Amino acid sequence: MAAKLVLPMLGGSPSVWNAVMVFFQAALLCGYAYAHLLQRIRSLKLQISVHLAVLAVAALFLPLGVRLAFGEPSSTIPALWLIGTLTVSLGAPFAALSATAPLLQAWFARVRAGSPDGANPYVLYAASNLGSFLALLAYPILIEPGATLTAQRLGWTAGYAVFLILLAALGLLIAKVSPSFNAPVTAAEPTEAGPAIAWKQKARIVLLAAIPSSLMLGVTAHLSTDVASAPFLWVAPLALYLLTFVFAFQAKPAIPYAITSMIAAALLAVSMGLVAFKTGEWTVMLAISLLTFFFVALFCHQTLAAERPQPARLTEFFLLLSVGGVIGGIFNALIAPVIFNTVWEYPLVLILAGLVRPWNWAQLTKRDIYLLVAGVLVCAAPPLAQELVRYMPGVRAAVSDETL
Repeated sequence: MAAKLVLPMLGGSPSVWNAVMVFFQAALLCGYAYAHLLQRIRSLKLQISVHLAVLAVAALFLPLGVRLAFGEPSSTIPALWLIGTLTVSLGAPFAALSATAPLLQAWFARVRAGSPDGANPYVLYAASNLGSFLALLAYPILIEPGATLTAQRLGWTAGYAVFLILLAALGLLIAKVSPSFNAPVTAAEPTEAGPAIAWKQKARIVLLAAIPSSLMLGVTAHLSTDVASAPFLWVAPLALYLLTFVFAFQAKPAIPYAITSMIAAALLAVSMGLVAFKTGEWTVMLAISLLTFFFVALFCHQTLAAERPQPARLTEFFLLLSVGGVIGGIFNALIAPVIFNTVWEYPLVLILAGLVRPWNWAQLTKRDIYLLVAGVLVCAAPPLAQELVRYMPGVRAAVSDETL
């Protein structure tokens, strides 16, 4: 719906969609940072009260609409104008709502401390993303065809009010079932909180979160530019992205990690060949591109789920995850269009995805390193040569536009 609000001003190109996604990822980061800071308040009662107050203040920005605080769309840097406009228009309600997911998990872990289900509040994250997945599918199928944009805005406002009431009711329920609701929680012992997340592990979490985020936008641009252009093509990558979180953080994995790793490796090799040589029917390229994205994203998210910290560090974990999401989005939406003439970000991140796979560096021989470098060069040579041709006038004149 947010994208439809700005379409009349900027159009529906992949760059507009990528900028919208960067806004939501940045707002998610703000929400997760707020949730992490809120955990410094020891009183559960005060945490819930503060969050309800924040949600109530954010409701002042409803119903949703585009506020032209920065004037008309910029012709030089439209992406930055769009992100700024969406921030002042939708930023507060979305950031406040997004903070609820990690907060509910943290509250659940505290209320259910000592019980088996309290040890794994991360399953609620799978449920949250399942709800987002179903809502995403419902929008182009049910909501968009059956309701005007004005009706959608009013419906979203009504849903926000219902959510606020339900959260207040949840606070009352927690007050009844939790003996520690009105009393400050004593500082957790180091053994209870678990070990601190090392800086190396923090960087790994950010990287594993950035790759699927970048690939989601990269595969959307790749499909729209190099394969096919169709309405709502952006729905498929985003839906698969949300679905990987559901599969990765559910209590019992539907797809074993080892199977995911093998399929992702095979599809990475196939996709790099298709991207490098631009061969194959568009339907085959579409299917393989989406399958590759799904299994690579699932591999990264399953790795994150397997390495998740203790519940006491839950909000920090999700904050790092959102940092990775923003980095991936900024690279695709703001940096790549400036430094690349074509969709280079997609194959580059595919290569990066292959490099983050598990490696036993102690057993890595020189032959393995040579083969790795050779494989990367073979995959990169055709698109590199294609780019060089663009800047060689004599050769460029002899090559047809269709070839490029």
